[in-house]
Amino acid sequence: MIVTTGGRTDQQTIMHARSLSEKYNFPYINRSKQSICKLKERYQQDIITVSRKGIAIHPLTQEEPLTFHPNMAMVRAKRMLNGETDPFIETAGIAPGMSVLDCTMGLAADSIIASLATGREGRVTALEADPLLHLLAAEVLQAFTTPNQKINEAMDRIETINAEHHEFLESQTDDSYDIIYFDPMFSEIIDNANAIRNIHHQTRQSGLRPETITEARRVARRRVVLKDHWKSPKFMELGFIQLKRKTSLFHYGYIDVQD
Repeated sequence: MIVTTGGRTDQQTIMHARSLSEKYNFPYINRSKQSICKLKERYQQDIITVSRKGIAIHPLTQEEPLTFHPNMAMVRAKRMLNGETDPFIETAGIAPGMSVLDCTMGLAADSIIASLATGREGRVTALEADPLLHLLAAEVLQAFTTPNQKINEAMDRIETINAEHHEFLESQTDDSYDIIYFDPMFSEIIDNANAIRNIHHQTRQSGLRPETITEARRVARRRVVLKDHWKSPKFMELGFIQLKRKTSLFHYGYIDVQD
């Protein structure tokens, strides 16, 4: 991985790129008017560009860059602040002060909503196995601001970790989190025409296994939640109660683990 600037740059973006390089221990390369294709050809590395528009990741094996703007999360957050219910929060039973582990952060849409629901006294930890997606989501969560301070604070409170969820769960003590959440579909919408394909191409997260759910039940105090396609066999295979939603392609399921 190398870090550079966008095609048009200024001192501020150069400083930002250098800071990102130091933070993640990736080499910084002067752009020197070279194209992304030329940089890929020369260095044979994934490339992070920093510009006035934000951060973009250019995987070595893909033509389209990965970018992120939390559009859908903002729509959901505003609805919640207006008193509307959110299916994820409702299914998980998330309330102020709870702790939530999002095992499949992707681009953090559900993590943002969970943080908004848990409030200042709560705790949201989000895992992402792919280092590119983790970097992109973590940096946008820190840098993105909205006119709504509650949403800004919700994004700031999220702790992101570059980790594979099964290994992370194995390292946790019993009853470490109130709610544990899985979204293996990575269905967030990002600023790419082929967003879902890009996310699936990038992810290194292992598929859900029965032993992972066993670990999740041990680590959860209240409930384990799964989001998947409505036709997915995993709800039944893994022991989730599926909540059917006639107007949605994605359903939620849950397992209560309270004594």
